[in-house]
Amino acid sequence: MAAVFLTACGGSGSLVIGVRAGQPGLVDKLPGGGWAGFDIAVAHYVARELGYRDDQIRYTFDAGEADLSLGTVGGRYAGPYLVTTKDLLVRTQELRTLRALRSSRVCGTRADVAPLVERFGTAWQNVFVAEANVPAACGPLLADRRIDAIIADAPVLAGISAQYPGRFRFLGRDLAEVRYGIRLAPNAIGLRDDVEEALRTMYEDGSWHRAVIDYLGLLATRYLSPPVLEKG
Repeated sequence: MAAVFLTACGGSGSLVIGVRAGQPGLVDKLPGGGWAGFDIAVAHYVARELGYRDDQIRYTFDAGEADLSLGTVGGRYAGPYLVTTKDLLVRTQELRTLRALRSSRVCGTRADVAPLVERFGTAWQNVFVAEANVPAACGPLLADRRIDAIIADAPVLAGISAQYPGRFRFLGRDLAEVRYGIRLAPNAIGLRDDVEEALRTMYEDGSWHRAVIDYLGLLATRYLSPPVLEKG
């Protein structure tokens, strides 16, 4: 694949990639300044396929300054690179049914709790929901028993659970389907076909599956094969 370089917010010859904050397992900013996670693995592979060296790739939490942004999608995008669901994380010995949530405290972002609000109503939301800006903020609350469950995308819950080994488990309820794709800024629209081709190569050479095992290991059996690429 031929290299295509952008004049982006990061400067000539760089690629600025937008990723989501507070999504353990998908995006983890390391103490030494590096990045890890499933979204990072996908982003890095695509960038390398587009012809960018490691020192030309920059990650940001500000989608407004990004050439490419990874995350949940609607409208036009390249991908999807993962199709997953929202689920619930609870303490190991507690909460066995979805019905039990009617009198339980749940933490999640406004978007994540929406399926439960639709099910239980706004009166329930006003009493039992602890709204968070990012899913990662809910982990300490569940560990300290200040809430009873976390609702988020299953890969994110796996990342949170990994921070508290043996203490949490999935309730096992698929509450909504979620698609992850790559959105392109106006200055990068011309890369759309190349991004799709990069994802296709990642699927075919086994790199996608290795990233699933490396970063979504707890859920690896859910994602045995990559999703079908669609024109979103």
